[in-house]
Amino acid sequence: MSRGTGDRGVVTTELVIVMPVLICFLFLVIAAGRLTDAKSDVVGAASDAARVASLQQSAGAARAQAQAAATDTVSGENLNCKDGPQVDTEFLPSGEFERGATVHVEVTCTVDTRDLTFIGLPLSVTLFEEAWEPIDAHRSL
Repeated sequence: MSRGTGDRGVVTTELVIVMPVLICFLFLVIAAGRLTDAKSDVVGAASDAARVASLQQSAGAARAQAQAAATDTVSGENLNCKDGPQVDTEFLPSGEFERGATVHVEVTCTVDTRDLTFIGLPLSVTLFEEAWEPIDAHRSL
């Protein structure tokens, strides 16, 4: 079988049409992977912060250690949060740090995605996660 003169350059034309689509798909897969990894890091930071806060002896220490734990977790994972992770710690149900209460931690991290804006992502993406951890009812405070 031989090609006719009308088929000349068809492969090149197909390649010119298909390659940009494949490259865009590749960049979308990379962006999805990076955002999934960042979300996983924020989930870990919230869990770590709640656990550390529940082990402290006072509300002030719980808040300070929750912030420190979340900061350590995201920096250990090389996640670049603008201005560090914001951690909000509260104690449920009464708002007091007491035996039997639950520590509720919310971690917010704004991730810089400037290097991925050419595929349509905004300049930054805000990730949010919350975690709960009980304060042991049988411990001394």
